[in-house]
Amino acid sequence: MGASSASGERWGLTDAIVGLVVSILLAGLVGGVVINARGDYTGKWSEHGAAAGRIAAQAATDGTLTAPKLTPLWLITLLQVPLWVGMLGAVAYAARKGRGVVADFGFRMEKRDIPVGLVVGFLAQVVVIPLVYWPLLRLLDNPDVSAQARSLTDRAQGIGVVLLVLLTVVGAPIIEELFFRGLLLRSLERRLRPALAIGAASLLFSLAHFQVLQFLALVIFGAMAGILAHRAQRLGPAIWAHVAFNATTVIVLLLS
Repeated sequence: MGASSASGERWGLTDAIVGLVVSILLAGLVGGVVINARGDYTGKWSEHGAAAGRIAAQAATDGTLTAPKLTPLWLITLLQVPLWVGMLGAVAYAARKGRGVVADFGFRMEKRDIPVGLVVGFLAQVVVIPLVYWPLLRLLDNPDVSAQARSLTDRAQGIGVVLLVLLTVVGAPIIEELFFRGLLLRSLERRLRPALAIGAASLLFSLAHFQVLQFLALVIFGAMAGILAHRAQRLGPAIWAHVAFNATTVIVLLLS
């Protein structure tokens, strides 16, 4: 565990890293079992390869070619539960050894956090990240960086839209900010200078999403959310920035 701070908290970086590893392993295990049992895939770039491999295996064994089904949106929503359980479990475990999620991880907000966060999240999505990506996309011959997000919105009809909003605009901002900008960032700040701590937390935040083309975008947003959390010493601005960041993508893709 990381060294205790001057205020005597007994949680640290080990709690955050173990929590992240357990969350990813738990989500991978549950997701792998469920999706394998159903014979479908979620639409992520990595799983297209797995689907092709299964089709090739079928052809080699019995000559059949049965394409896997695309995992329905309601199931993708449920498959977030193991990941979030791991993250929330790590936060709860660490908070029990300290003073609680409000005092230790800044899980609170003020009225002014709403406009500040919404503006930062919106600008990150429509200005900052497009400017950074513009030269990169030209070098990479304009790959479809929104394919993963669109694979979700393409399946969002009726109750699926509600689930998509709950997943990306409500659940993710609260749980991910509490873990990454709460437990993880504050643990890193005990060991590193603020800039390095924010950078390290942003890298881990992006890596945890397992999205290659969106990796840099998530690092950039993670850094912006980290700066908000560090300057305010609470998670309110970062949570609302995350809400705006995800909501902008969902709205644009649903309307396109």
